[in-house]
Amino acid sequence: MINEKRFRENFFEISKFGALDKGGLTRLAFSDDDKSAREFLVNLMKNAGLKVRIDSVGNIFAKYDDVLDPNLPPISVGSHIDSVPMGGIYDGTLGVMAGLETIMSIKESGIKLKRPLELIVFVCEESSRFKMATLGSKILSGKLSVNKLKELKDNEGISVFEAMKSFDLEPENLQTSVLKDGTYKSYIELHIEQGRVLEEKGFSVGIVTGIAAPIRFEINIKGRADHSGATPMNMRNDALVAASHIILKAQELAKNEKTAVATIGYIRVIPGALNVVPGEVVIGVDIRDIDELTLGLVNENLRAYIKSLSKELNFSYDIKELAFDKPVKLDDDMVNLLYENAKNLEINSLKMPSGAGHDAMHLKGIAKSVGMIFVPCKDGISHNINESINFEDAIKGAKILEKTMLDLASE
Repeated sequence: MINEKRFRENFFEISKFGALDKGGLTRLAFSDDDKSAREFLVNLMKNAGLKVRIDSVGNIFAKYDDVLDPNLPPISVGSHIDSVPMGGIYDGTLGVMAGLETIMSIKESGIKLKRPLELIVFVCEESSRFKMATLGSKILSGKLSVNKLKELKDNEGISVFEAMKSFDLEPENLQTSVLKDGTYKSYIELHIEQGRVLEEKGFSVGIVTGIAAPIRFEINIKGRADHSGATPMNMRNDALVAASHIILKAQELAKNEKTAVATIGYIRVIPGALNVVPGEVVIGVDIRDIDELTLGLVNENLRAYIKSLSKELNFSYDIKELAFDKPVKLDDDMVNLLYENAKNLEINSLKMPSGAGHDAMHLKGIAKSVGMIFVPCKDGISHNINESINFEDAIKGAKILEKTMLDLASE
């Protein structure tokens, strides 16, 4: 049985690392606060009697293997504990602490399982620092190289590789972190919804059917910097005007599709002076969809538009690829098991897609089946200090997680 008091206490204790005065937290990957939170978590795991290991890039694994056959592929659960700047305390961390509480509760129950349980804490899930999301799970699934870790840098010019080295990790041995297909029998991730569907429809829990994927790139638009007063309008080559056309086109293309979304997450204007026509602009583009064909179509159409616009407005541009992921359909058997367990526990749940990306999307294959549980967040607010939940919903999600892990570990 889930120890509700311990679950709450451990969750709010880890939420102190990186906490902000006005609520929420900033706990960027490989920051001092991230390091402190990781150390706190590892101590909890060891004190619970779990076997802990940290791989070459910083993913944390905690295993319970006092079972009938410790060599069978485990049932895994996980999420992340890094945050966006000025983010909420629930995004990622709730899933980690629910997974830990579930394994601790099952261990304490004395029920003899057939196979092990393992908690995975993925490193650097958020894209805020290095402009690429789900780094830890991408590495586990063999999707990133050492060179890519050296190439990805934050705003201070620090690479992922350097940040990992500062944590006494061994990113040069990245290949030792790659997991084989079938390493796990199953993987389940509990997460806040980060939208308002569950709240508005009155459900305590969501059972995820598929995960949208992002295509992300950075566009460097180069026009010409000129004096804002002495340069007539018909003689300008304004990079910011070009960027504004691209931004509006991205919105239009996404709105024309059923489930696509497009976001321009940042914009940098160079030189950024009030009396200078912008000569260079950098924008970050994030396109997502749960349908792979539509995702590709929006991406291709936007790039074609940029090419055409560059000739019309006379600017040059470069595109830097940041992410090119594929949407993932979650396993029907897992979806149905989670849904039935919610029903048996008398918890009202809704089958639904995830518009946000998660580590779970990279566990397909590594785990023979993958599932996700959502709990609602107030007003759908996430990546924000005002992120909030009804913790009773988290407890309900953890109970579904526990029942499902018990079922799977008994097979």
